[in-house]
Amino acid sequence: MAERRSGRMLDTELIAELDGLAALAPAWDALAVADALPQMAPAWVLAWWRQVAPEGAQPRAVAVRDGARLVGLAPFYVVPGGGGRVDYRLPGIEIAARLAPLAVPGREWEVAAAIGGALAHAAPRPDALLFEGIAVDGQWQSALRDRWPGALRPPLWRTHVDGSPFVSLREGSFEAWMAARSSNFRQQMRRMRRRFEQGGGTSRVATLATLADDAAVFVRLHASRWDGRGHSNLVDLGERFAAMIADAGERLLDEQRLTLRLLELDGEPICAQLFVAAGGTELFVNGGWDERHAALKPSLLCLLDAVQDAFARGRRRLDLGVGEQPYKLRFADGDAPLEWAVLLAPGPRLPLSAARSSRALVRSRARAAALRGLPQERVAQLRGLQRRLRGAS
Repeated sequence: MAERRSGRMLDTELIAELDGLAALAPAWDALAVADALPQMAPAWVLAWWRQVAPEGAQPRAVAVRDGARLVGLAPFYVVPGGGGRVDYRLPGIEIAARLAPLAVPGREWEVAAAIGGALAHAAPRPDALLFEGIAVDGQWQSALRDRWPGALRPPLWRTHVDGSPFVSLREGSFEAWMAARSSNFRQQMRRMRRRFEQGGGTSRVATLATLADDAAVFVRLHASRWDGRGHSNLVDLGERFAAMIADAGERLLDEQRLTLRLLELDGEPICAQLFVAAGGTELFVNGGWDERHAALKPSLLCLLDAVQDAFARGRRRLDLGVGEQPYKLRFADGDAPLEWAVLLAPGPRLPLSAARSSRALVRSRARAAALRGLPQERVAQLRGLQRRLRGAS
């Protein structure tokens, strides 16, 4: 089913079925490449829908066209029912951040106006749009607020911000990049590589033939890192995330837009890291490693291989994902922070939505203040405990 509306210049289509969303894949992918957002590409998002989407989730995507050309797409979804606020969300925050609608570069504001007009007539009508892990310096939050139809501007509440380091890859080659690093960094990395190779270590990437088995290895190694340390969304997803990797990889692996990198010691996997790419940007999704081999620094070695490979593939940026963990900061030369924000849609339910959101905002900021000085592992333990208590209640 699809609902069509026409604005002054752009046509919009509200897509409420997965088949309708999948039909947009070629033009949709062109937008993801233009915006350099690999986690918003159709192969990744549709694999999320097939393998890990929440029970009862329904697409509420807005496609925006200028004539026959797709110029924007906001692939929202909703989980109806429950009697609470109706939230429209973008898919995949439990896996990776830097989520956003898509638009032809330079047309974000007019596309936002078209998206807002379509959402104001959607069913169920959104009480709130959740921006989870969206770029702080992006345009979408302000554009959707300022171009929402009607006289009342939607309130926009920002809950918290997280760092997101990146490697710019501006040197043009891996050798030049290494030369620009400190002598201490170069010496340590070369020493670690020699020690790994002399101990029988090898590095490889998954192929279509090995992808399913390698995805299972990734999930196992990631889960082992979190055993007794708190909570990880990927551990919760388990085999479903392995299935998603295999699903997306069938479409992205041959294009070198999904890379599952493994380090092995005498044939035994000791580290796995997952990357997706689009438009010159490669995103580090997550990883895991065997603590029995901690002395070899496998996460650093695997990431070093990823930097070298990114140069070889002509990438312009390696996005290290949300969180400023020390091993990421060893490589990073910049930071592109992400924020979590709520846009409350004007309407009869706005006072109730605002009251609910204000309580959540106070709790979120209080938690952030309390956790700010704690080590990363302790923060993860507390958040895991909170989720378990919420589930028990």
